[in-house]
Amino acid sequence: MGVLRTVSNFVFGMECLGCGSSSERLDPWLCPACATELVRESALPAFPNEDTFCLFPMRPLTRRLVHALKYRNIPGLASYLVRHSSAVKRGMVGQELLMLAQPLHFAPVPLHRARYRERGYNQAALLAAALATATGGKLCRMLRRRTFVVSQTKLSKEEREMNVAGAFEMARLREIPMRGSIVVVDDVFTTGATTSACLAAFGANFPLPLKVCTLLYDEPSTAAADFAADCRADWDGMVRRKNAALRL
Repeated sequence: MGVLRTVSNFVFGMECLGCGSSSERLDPWLCPACATELVRESALPAFPNEDTFCLFPMRPLTRRLVHALKYRNIPGLASYLVRHSSAVKRGMVGQELLMLAQPLHFAPVPLHRARYRERGYNQAALLAAALATATGGKLCRMLRRRTFVVSQTKLSKEEREMNVAGAFEMARLREIPMRGSIVVVDDVFTTGATTSACLAAFGANFPLPLKVCTLLYDEPSTAAADFAADCRADWDGMVRRKNAALRL
């Protein structure tokens, strides 16, 4: 942990990703106050429907962390957030997952290759891998994306459903799980259009139970603010990449 903290402090300037304040007591990304707040938020998982578990509510702190995961090239936040969520340590989501048919196969929502080239990783796959590690499950890349879709955050519920309709299909696997449960993993649940499209890709006769687990639950009424924040994050990321290229 000492080496990790030293490297993190060097790269990120000992700045808390939650509040932005300078601190020498990061863990390695949050100051003590924000780390305590994250613990409080982890006790508030959301269950938008009987088949969906969301590890954290969308709050200013968790929004900043998921944006850092997606846009600031900090993939380690995926395992950090899962370890601090109710999916572990006998939290509510962890208890729900234990009640499912085992083993658990965590299937990440696939990222289009154009977005993958831009970002360098799929945050849903990182979350799925972290969930598999935390629960003794398995990472299973069972889905692939057929089409590129525009950002969901600026669309209505009906537009979201149309936007992702038919966007996913089953990947060609050497072996399809014959027992256990499939848990589709994504970063944010708002209306459920994306994960519903993923579930539809399995077909009506898929033999195993299908569930959804996302990092955050975002109330649909806040989606417009999240879209604006995403746009700012995209722009900031582009500026950082250009500045880095100029320094080379």
